[in-house]
Amino acid sequence: MLRRYRFFQVALVVLIPIAGCGQQSNQFSSKLNSLGEQAEYEESSPATAVGRAPNQNATSDLADGESNESAKPNRRIVYNTKLSLVVKEYSVFESTLPGLVERHGGFISKSETSRRFNDQQSGVWVARIPVASYADFLQGVSGLGFAESRTEDAQDITAEFVDVEARIRNNKKLEERIITMLEERTGKLSDVLDIERELSRVREEIERMEGRLRVLADRSAMATITIRCREEKEYVPPKSPTLGSRAQRSWAGSISTLRATGENLVVAGIAIVPWLIVLAVPLIIVVVVARRVLRKRTP
Repeated sequence: MLRRYRFFQVALVVLIPIAGCGQQSNQFSSKLNSLGEQAEYEESSPATAVGRAPNQNATSDLADGESNESAKPNRRIVYNTKLSLVVKEYSVFESTLPGLVERHGGFISKSETSRRFNDQQSGVWVARIPVASYADFLQGVSGLGFAESRTEDAQDITAEFVDVEARIRNNKKLEERIITMLEERTGKLSDVLDIERELSRVREEIERMEGRLRVLADRSAMATITIRCREEKEYVPPKSPTLGSRAQRSWAGSISTLRATGENLVVAGIAIVPWLIVLAVPLIIVVVVARRVLRKRTP
């Protein structure tokens, strides 16, 4: 009996590792798939994106009397402003604007100047200004001339920024787990190659999202202000229209339309003359031939 008992012990010791080796490859595939599914769940989970467990109470996140407002992420706002400016001397504006931009910690990303009739100049300038100096810069640049119009657009990208940050964190955790698996793996070459391909995919996804995060951070940190400036030495700001001014503008518009119509008719007549000449030659030939035929038939 003692010999039989020892025989069964030896058999179990030998058979258990053999069975484990046969299941190792299948366990690797399922483990790799479970890592991918876990990462996808973490990325898509709203609780993970804001750093909160699904069943955790909102009040438990606050400590020492902190309010809900302090727990919220900082707002990320993208400011885009278009300003139309009229100045008496474009050269003065052109020399003053770069210094004003530099004093507010910004830079000029684009500038374009053109000349119009009677040596009047105009241009388009695009300035990038830190959000903290955005209001002061607008006030300063508006003082360089008369602001005909101003359009401001603010876009809140906080949700997208937080989501991208959460995805980067989750993918970095997945990258660490895959690296650990790669270091511990000593099986088939095909399994090792599968791990390396998955690691390459995860790293590429991290780089893409980090690039997107940098773009969002730059857009929200610097406001974009497009300034369209034109020179008009005797500029008079438009006044509220009256009955007389409206009647005068309507009369002037009718006279202008009538004059333009007459000019168009004259131009059209001049354009038709060459065609009349070209068509008149074969018409004259047809008429002459027809008369000769009629004369021959007449007794």
